[in-house]
Amino acid sequence: MSYHSIAKVFATANTYIENASGQPEILKKLGLQGFGPKRLQEGTSLKNHAMMLHSQKTERYGEKQTLAAQLKENEQQARENFMEHVGIVKFAFRKDPLTLSQFNVGKVSKRINEWPMQASYFYDKVSSYVAPLAPFGLTAEALAQGQAMVEAVASTRNQRIMRKGEAEEATRLRDQSIKDLKAWMSEFRIMAKIALKDSPQLLESLGILMKTQKV
Repeated sequence: MSYHSIAKVFATANTYIENASGQPEILKKLGLQGFGPKRLQEGTSLKNHAMMLHSQKTERYGEKQTLAAQLKENEQQARENFMEHVGIVKFAFRKDPLTLSQFNVGKVSKRINEWPMQASYFYDKVSSYVAPLAPFGLTAEALAQGQAMVEAVASTRNQRIMRKGEAEEATRLRDQSIKDLKAWMSEFRIMAKIALKDSPQLLESLGILMKTQKV
């Protein structure tokens, strides 16, 4: 459902409700058809609810996009940092392949759903080798920071997935609320055409045009 079509629904509903509520003659004739102030209030409630859900849907998708951009940035920084540390460790233990094999960095995955787990394992293991790595500038603080950056990637990814689900649910609720509003609008049009069949100008003030019959 496009934003243009949604905006048109809201604008049309607003015209029906405000113009009908503001003209006593229309209110009276609609009331005689069982479509009085109570039914107009129902339309107002449906419209306001749909607009609220539309705003929530837009907000959820905005948050998802923000998190996606943040994830991309966090991932790039964390991976660059991780690969730098892997390079240092490989150099430091280049003559000790047995120890190097414990870190599981023979080949580093490029997949977002794989390499953070590999990095987390790496930092967990390498933290026990701070002393031999210190001469190469890889301190406990640097390793802790690297681990934190990897955890931030996983956290942001989980948040993005959660927002994606929330955005999809918000869309479903929004679409259902608009469907309910459109059903009310359809009934309003039918009743307005019946109530105002002899008052085409009043009907036109609601934005509803009667089809002219060909002679």
